[in-house]
Amino acid sequence: MRPITIDKDDRVIPSTSRPRKATSKSGGFFKSLRGGGKKKKTAKRKTEPRISTEAAFSRLGSMTIGITDRISAPFRSEKPRRGSRRKPTPAWRKPAVICGGVLLAAIVIGGITNFIVRAELPERSAAWIDAQQQALAEVFGLTVQQISVTGRDKTSGDDILRVLDVKRGDSILNIDPEAARERLETLGWIETASVMRRYPDEIFIEITERRPYARWQVNGKTGVIDRTGALVSKKDEAAFRYLPKVVGSGANEHAAELFDMLAQTPELFTRLESAVRIRDRRWNLEFKNDVTVLLPEKGASHAWKQLYQIQNEQRILDKDVVSIDLRGKDRMYVRLKDEAAKLRRLAGNDT
Repeated sequence: MRPITIDKDDRVIPSTSRPRKATSKSGGFFKSLRGGGKKKKTAKRKTEPRISTEAAFSRLGSMTIGITDRISAPFRSEKPRRGSRRKPTPAWRKPAVICGGVLLAAIVIGGITNFIVRAELPERSAAWIDAQQQALAEVFGLTVQQISVTGRDKTSGDDILRVLDVKRGDSILNIDPEAARERLETLGWIETASVMRRYPDEIFIEITERRPYARWQVNGKTGVIDRTGALVSKKDEAAFRYLPKVVGSGANEHAAELFDMLAQTPELFTRLESAVRIRDRRWNLEFKNDVTVLLPEKGASHAWKQLYQIQNEQRILDKDVVSIDLRGKDRMYVRLKDEAAKLRRLAGNDT
């Protein structure tokens, strides 16, 4: 029987092997010598095609490739023809598209912003929220009914209420303690402050006031300063006339340094009327008997001690002296009053 081979395209592959001769099983060679009868014709059986496993899998693979090709064919991009070319994109198109997009976005944002501003939406929303919060505070009793202040001596109560900006019946939830503290510390007399909410209806304030240290005159106006030079009161009140006075720009910042030096000799310090700051560099001391002492820019402490020594020995401040200049390193210059100077000239003493 001839084997039949079928390829992957269902075609029959012819066999190249020759058929073997059939040998007789009964007699063989002797039967042929005898002249035996004719050979019986044997009916040929219909041969069934044999399908090899390799051919079957090969066919199945070809079918899969064919199906896959049919499915993916519509999605494949067609190759451009060799004869056709794409036209180059103009160079101005991309910048024009970007500029147009930016302009469109700016117009849209501007229109929305203009609508919000004209409609006053933020203000209306804030007012509505405040109204709702106030209503809830009134329902639960969280409204300001009492303001307590401790540590107040010279600070005006009206000034405290003015900067606090709180009225009876306001929602206690709307009070910002930190912002209220900052506003209170803008008042001259208040050095430090603390603000607390005591639920349900009290605002508690504790303040520390500044101590008056001197009076400061600048541009013809006199006020009260503390040791750091901070202006605590813009009024020259009679209650503080006992304080020493400093005059001039920058005098408030250097007053503590000067007074610490002058306090080493209380006998002279108590006779001081005012200290004038000259070009924010040095001091002129004006005493109550209209004598002016000019201190040097450097070595002022040494010059002050020298004046104290001369005062103890010669009582120079009690004489007819207009000014004493201590700016010289090795000598002192004294200016006399006109009448005292004439008497000294008549006496023949020009010094």
